[in-house]
Amino acid sequence: MPDYAIALSRPDLDALLRDVIPLLRRQASRLLGEDADDAVQTACLKLLKASDAWLAHPNPTAYAIRAVTTAAYDLKRRQSQDMPVDQVPDRPQAGDALALREARWEVERLLAEVPRKQAAAIFLVDVQDYTIDDAAAVLGVHRGTVSRARQHGLLAMRKRALCRGVRRAS
Repeated sequence: MPDYAIALSRPDLDALLRDVIPLLRRQASRLLGEDADDAVQTACLKLLKASDAWLAHPNPTAYAIRAVTTAAYDLKRRQSQDMPVDQVPDRPQAGDALALREARWEVERLLAEVPRKQAAAIFLVDVQDYTIDDAAAVLGVHRGTVSRARQHGLLAMRKRALCRGVRRAS
């Protein structure tokens, strides 16, 4: 390969990259097999970002091969840290902040779709963990009214959730 240490125009840089890509693919294939293209793409992006250092190197081909080797090792390390699971859990795991936030949004959305008295009874008893008697005292109604409003509201929420494909937690 010619000495590329002199300043190159964009077409010349593209030509250099086209010259080394087959070498990069071969090196990445040795290290990764099927995932070689991902490492080559990552290395090419790094080479283009650091084109001044790449072109100033005494052996730009060796520099490019080292870049793809590093990208391949990084990809292999990231893949080894992935933990496949047999099934995605239906319910949020302890400490899963995103799933808990989504569950809260779904509860808020469903509560907004039932009448206000039913929503208040459900919110106090099922979300805030009030007893039926405490919820009745807060709402200023008889405990039977809270119980009945909660029962009707939960039934309506279940129907709406099932219509939208939300599964019931067991």
